[in-house]
This record gives sequence, C-alpha cells and structure tokens, in this order.
Amino acid sequence: MDLAIETTKLRKEFGFFKKLVAVDSLDLNIEKGSIHGFIGPNGAGKTTTIKMLTGAISLTKGKARIFGRKAGTTAAKALIGYCPERPSFYDMGALDFLIYNAEICGLSFKEAKLKAEELLKWMGLEKFRDKKANQFSAGMKQKLGLIQALIHNPEILILDEPTANLDPMGRFDVLERIRLLARKQNKTVLISSHILGELEKIVDHVTIINKGKTIIQSDVPSLKKKFASNRFIVDTVNNIKYLKDISTWASVEKIWINAERKIEIVVKNSNKFKVTLFSKFKGKEIEINEFYPLRISLENIFLNVIGGVEDDK
Repeated sequence: MDLAIETTKLRKEFGFFKKLVAVDSLDLNIEKGSIHGFIGPNGAGKTTTIKMLTGAISLTKGKARIFGRKAGTTAAKALIGYCPERPSFYDMGALDFLIYNAEICGLSFKEAKLKAEELLKWMGLEKFRDKKANQFSAGMKQKLGLIQALIHNPEILILDEPTANLDPMGRFDVLERIRLLARKQNKTVLISSHILGELEKIVDHVTIINKGKTIIQSDVPSLKKKFASNRFIVDTVNNIKYLKDISTWASVEKIWINAERKIEIVVKNSNKFKVTLFSKFKGKEIEINEFYPLRISLENIFLNVIGGVEDDK
C-alpha cells in the first residue's frame, strides 16, 4: 500500500502549566489516489491534525509523514495544496494573487499566469480576475482558496471545510469538481467536512476521530457492510420511558438513544422484532411517531459511533 499521508501516535499539546491535549496518539493512513473523508465533532482535533500535517504548527510527539517525508519540511510542504476553512487574501487582484503564490512555489511568471487563468476559468471566476480578492464574497473566497491550493499542481490536497460558505448548488459544484479532478489526475485528497451527506458522495475512505483519537478508519464499502445489520428507529412520545422495556426483548441485540433523541435498535430478527413491537404496544396508550429501518449512511454511522448514548444491556 502506497501511503500519501501516515501518522503514528501523533500528539499535540497546548499550554505550559495546564496542558490541553488536542490530538492524542492519532494514527492515520491515507492511501495514494484516495479521496479520504476526515470527520469528527467540533473540537475533535481535525483542524489541529491538518495544521500539523501542513507544517503550520509543530507536533508534540509521534510521527507524521507526507509520502515518506517528515511533515513540516520543505520537501513535504511542496507536495501539499492546502485550503483552510476561512481563506484570507492580500490586497491584490485575484489573478495577481494566484500568480504570486505560484511563483513562490517555483513556477515561472509565464507558467504561473497560464495556470492561474486556467484555474480561474475552471472554477468560473475568470470574470473576476482583476477584482481584489479580499473583496470577494465568502463563497467566492472559498473557491479562490481552492484554486490557490491547486496552483502548483500538488500531489495531495488538504481541504478543511471547503464548502463551508457555499450555498447547496455551490457545494455540489465544488465537491464534484474535486471528485473529477482527483480521479483524472490521481490526486490524494484529505477533506474535512461536517456535511456528511454530501461528503459521502465523493469519498472512498473515511477516518472518524473524537477527542483527538482515531475511532474508525476504513474504506466506505467495508464500513457500511460492518454497520449493515437489522437496524431500526423507533420514535415514541417518551422514548426514555420505554427504553428499558424494549431492551429486554429477546430479538433486541443492542439499543440506545441516538443524537436525534430517538431509539435506535439492532435486532437479531427483523420480522420477529416488528411482531413483538406492535404486540407489546397494542392496547397501551403509546403513540409511535416513527418506525422505520435505518438506512446505512455515513451520517448514520457517525451518529451511531459518536452520538449514541448506549444502554447498559
């Protein structure tokens, strides 16, 4: 397996006397040519990890390598194109800003201008080439930040919430462009996003982290297969009241209240569970608001892993 990004027991601490551990023994393996989703709740350590990979901050302990090169070195940085969640710009026209960045990365002025014009057209921003970049709308800044990340044709794209300031059509457009670009040029993409339904459409691998630790790392088909059991959602007027009762049924393997405050259940036999559910509740003053099989999606897996409050059964 050819790894584009590899971390071993990566750790980042902030502070001197009272240390804050932002990333704690994080192991990450990202294959070359993959589109890798990097997800976790707010404060999980995603952005801190990304900053260590790009060399923006130093690591406290552990190892981080970019195609075998130590993260933060000039050789490693040269392989990365990075777009932060909130890109900022100098008081320069968009084209001049891109040319400036490309020349820093070693392109000649002629090469830089051609590449910048090509990417502005690709992203639909060619009409704004002479407009001051710091006067762009939030969505346009996001797109220009992505162009800046691509200006030196990097091997790896690291994108932190690249669609954060875009409307639904803009998010779809940018993600589709990333997907097509990665596939056409065999680029490796590490993309952090909270919009899991959209992220699922383009990623082939995913890492879920929480409290600075790796919880799950897998290719998406294997991950879905792992979670593809007989799962149901039951939403009643008072879920907590009936949780203990349902947990004692013979057909129930696992039960908890998920992040949406609904009862999520893994069962041994779906038909037997349905018969039991309606027979147990028959004649009782219980209103079942929702009852349906759980569709296995990246979002549901995330809620299951991070958001579920498990029963002690």
